[in-house]
Amino acid sequence: MLKGIESKRIKKDLEYYSKLPYSIIVEPWDDGHGVYWVARIAELPHCLIHGDTPENAAREIEEVKIDWIKSNLQRGLPIPEPAPHRYSGQIRLRMPPSLHKLIYDRAKIEQVSINQYMNMVLAQSVGLSSPPRIRKA
Repeated sequence: MLKGIESKRIKKDLEYYSKLPYSIIVEPWDDGHGVYWVARIAELPHCLIHGDTPENAAREIEEVKIDWIKSNLQRGLPIPEPAPHRYSGQIRLRMPPSLHKLIYDRAKIEQVSINQYMNMVLAQSVGLSSPPRIRKA
């Protein structure tokens, strides 16, 4: 009887956790044998899978997420819940004065503000061809 109750609790908890809005991150990896795609659930440690395409990896991570949650429920391990995300579009960044000068010089050469230059460089570093437009609230 206890086994049946425990099974029902796990099923109920699994349904709850599987519907939470976890953050899925898909990124290319290259191990020297070619590029493949890794999908991970940011909030769930070691919950990841790889695929030949970003779509394949993103589709497969859903099944891996369910298996990860079910395994932790069965073993009585904690399952982190996603934290709500709010992005203000502003960050405070400290840097060495020498780097600040280099950024200032590059922005001047490009004839843009330091803010515009940093947006451009950050966007390129995460794979965007140009920074997204800033929407005013």
